[in-house]
Amino acid sequence: MLSESMPEGTRFIYRLAAIDLDGTLLGPDKTISPENRAAVDRLHKRGVKIIIASGRRHQNSIRFQRELDLTGPIIACQGGLIRDGITGQIVESHLLSEKLASEIVDLAESKSIPAIYYHLDHLFVSQMRNEWIDLYESRVGEKAEILPTLHELHGSEALKIVWYDNPPLLQSVRPNLTAKYKGQLDILSTEAENLEFMPLGISKASALAKVAATFSISPEETMAFGDGENDVPMLHWAGLGVAMNHGNPLAKAASKIVSPEGAPETAFARAVEVILR
Repeated sequence: MLSESMPEGTRFIYRLAAIDLDGTLLGPDKTISPENRAAVDRLHKRGVKIIIASGRRHQNSIRFQRELDLTGPIIACQGGLIRDGITGQIVESHLLSEKLASEIVDLAESKSIPAIYYHLDHLFVSQMRNEWIDLYESRVGEKAEILPTLHELHGSEALKIVWYDNPPLLQSVRPNLTAKYKGQLDILSTEAENLEFMPLGISKASALAKVAATFSISPEETMAFGDGENDVPMLHWAGLGVAMNHGNPLAKAASKIVSPEGAPETAFARAVEVILR
């Protein structure tokens, strides 16, 4: 059952916290509110190791790690990449097969759907860009590199591929794509305007398990904070999964507690207040 409070008598045993960016740590304006920053500091003072776990690229997440004065690994691309934010050393990476990456690009082109190619070290789009790509770039605060065609990449080093287009169109094609690629890759939606194609079995949960093991921290000693469909696996995996009150129903269902009602830009802070109360 979802709750806006910790169970009575619960001890604070948590040593690791994985925090999503968009919709969790970041407000609608894509910045960290003073309240959320203070909440991160509160957890840190309680001895909690804090890591970012985002669908964004590693290179796009570093600035938030530095803003929060954090160190260590960043979980990026829905768990497809674990990379140290200070040294740049790759802890673990998972790529789509070249065949599948090329096929997803072909399918997008055949349906005139713009594709965003999350290369290990770059972010690419083709010249077939439109207002949907403009929307994507405005949301992540990053400009993609433009190629004449994504076929130039030959499917190489794709952490994930994202289709960005009209929500009804993407909703209509998702069931068939899910059936077509069952057992080959995972498909999820983090926003109404996208479909994300990920290596099979790779998620924020699989990456968080790797990071926790590195620090000899158990799932029971781990907290996860999120709001979206892509956060569901890690909210299930962590000993304490915490969803934002404005989040996806699937995220709420996967969590032990949800943040109390209030403004989305301070939902994370309200959740931390409940935990440390």
